[in-house]
Amino acid sequence: MGALHSGGSTVDIATLFELQKLDVNLEKARRKLLQLKEALGESAEVTAARTTVRSTEAELHRWHAAQKDAELKSLALAGEITAKDKELMSGHLTHPKELEALQANIESLRRQRLGAEESGMEALLQVEALTKQLADQQATLAKVEKTWKSGQSELVQDELRYKRIYAEIKQQRDAAAQKLPAADLAFYEQLRTRKAGIAVASLQNSQCSVCHILVPTGVISALRSRKDEATLCPSCGRVLYAG
Repeated sequence: MGALHSGGSTVDIATLFELQKLDVNLEKARRKLLQLKEALGESAEVTAARTTVRSTEAELHRWHAAQKDAELKSLALAGEITAKDKELMSGHLTHPKELEALQANIESLRRQRLGAEESGMEALLQVEALTKQLADQQATLAKVEKTWKSGQSELVQDELRYKRIYAEIKQQRDAAAQKLPAADLAFYEQLRTRKAGIAVASLQNSQCSVCHILVPTGVISALRSRKDEATLCPSCGRVLYAG
């Protein structure tokens, strides 16, 4: 057994128990608000769909750039080939080796242009495929966003409701705490910290409501006869309340 009072003062165990119930409900409301806050954030499904869209957009951008580069390279090579062809047909070069070198250079340029055109075609095919893929992914994103947003209004209302509940319980809790002497309140807070948030347990069918251990008859007798003193559960050390 243990007493919270000193100097002849008494303890209102009923107020302690009421304070404990309010603290439990306050913690429940706090946890619910945290859950709602998390739920109000973007869902994992929406985040995944958005990430997929952004990844495809980035890849599509790369292939667009590759297609443009290939087109520019092909045009530049076409210009070089035209200029070389004109030079070949001009008749300015008469030496066989010079003519052979020029022809070889033209053939090399044509091969390079063919390679650029093939690269451009590959890029074009990738762009077409990715454009369709992106459209499908954007449709999926729009769908999951719509589903997600449809549930947000209800969650927002729930959050507002639990904020009101939290505020009301907090007000009741503060009022109950003010009824207790500072020393008793400090003891309660310290005990609650040590006992995982539960400092006061009710007596139910001769058992502690928290640890569920059968309380000895002598302790129960003391609890019922000295209601102005705090009797502790012999098992878990919490203040017992008989009601």
